[in-house]
Amino acid sequence: MKDEEDVDFVPKDVKFLGGEDLSTVLVYGYANSKEKKKEVSVTVDYGDDYRVTGYGYN
Repeated sequence: MKDEEDVDFVPKDVKFLGGEDLSTVLVYGYANSKEKKKEVSVTVDYGDDYRVTGYGYN
């Protein structure tokens, strides 16, 4: 998010999604942009070098 949108992401909570075949974690936090803070959820695949697979503003 910092590289693509110039937004700092501050994590608040983490939830590991279950299952033997899943290597996904959901990170909850907020984006601190120049305008304001927004709640954000980020999906990370820790089995693929911690690649961000998606994010969305709440």
